[in-house]
Amino acid sequence: MQIIDKEIEIKSDKDVFFLFPIGDVHLGAFNCAENHFRAYVDYIKEKDNAFWIGGGDYTNAITPMDSRRFSHSELANWIFTGDAMNIKERLMDIAKQEQERFIEIVEPIKDKCLGLIEGNHEYDIMHHTSGGYHYVMCDKLGVPNLTDCSFIRLRFHNKERNSGTSVILLILHGWGGGRTPGAEPNHLARLMQWGDADIVMRGHSHTFRIEPPTPRLYIPRKGALPDECLERDIRAGNWGCWLKSYAAGPSTYDSRANYPARPLQAMEIKIKPVHGIKIKVCGRRKTQVISLISMSECIYQ
Repeated sequence: MQIIDKEIEIKSDKDVFFLFPIGDVHLGAFNCAENHFRAYVDYIKEKDNAFWIGGGDYTNAITPMDSRRFSHSELANWIFTGDAMNIKERLMDIAKQEQERFIEIVEPIKDKCLGLIEGNHEYDIMHHTSGGYHYVMCDKLGVPNLTDCSFIRLRFHNKERNSGTSVILLILHGWGGGRTPGAEPNHLARLMQWGDADIVMRGHSHTFRIEPPTPRLYIPRKGALPDECLERDIRAGNWGCWLKSYAAGPSTYDSRANYPARPLQAMEIKIKPVHGIKIKVCGRRKTQVISLISMSECIYQ
């Protein structure tokens, strides 16, 4: 667990910021939709006021040492390109080749990264090799290591007015399966039971899911009471994956397990830090400033 505080300068009440999760890419797997993922990265690169956060399983990171899961037929075709010597070098350290390729893809947007969560594939490769696979990834990109989960506070601050708002983010790689339609809402509901955040995100199950806003009613802990309860919406979702469940070609882990077909969708979170709403306090109308948050599918192509 890491607790991160990030101050973001706002210059106008009209400023809008965007947050993109990147997780469950599984780069190096035969059925990785690498071209789609690259298009998503290009979209983030061209987006103003954009940030992204890593959700784990960036590469497949399955090597011959993991005899239970490894199969040469499930490796991406790019590993076998070039002359014989190049192919031999790649096969000697598959996980390193995958990591370097992922870093090359996200290099243009590394300055927009809030940090990287460790996924189960990063953990497994470290367990099998006694190496620091995830730590090396963070060091090479120069971004914070968020371990397996993180609370992040985004403080939007207008220096001229010395005012602003904060948004709390809870991100985890996730756990458990997602075969049934009810699995993902249940996973997210459990997270929202104990994690007090404005935005809750997870992955792992490869399911793309955006929950309807969950309202939380509250009253201020100090000062005059409003005439009605105030409401704060919680946004929660799963960022999906970049794997084709049934790619044309050899059998894969996904097709053998008969996993549901996964859409190659991506998530886009829009944050307007300064948004005024009208409330009544002691019968008088008053403006309360909040952060307006929306979570939607990203049209990256």
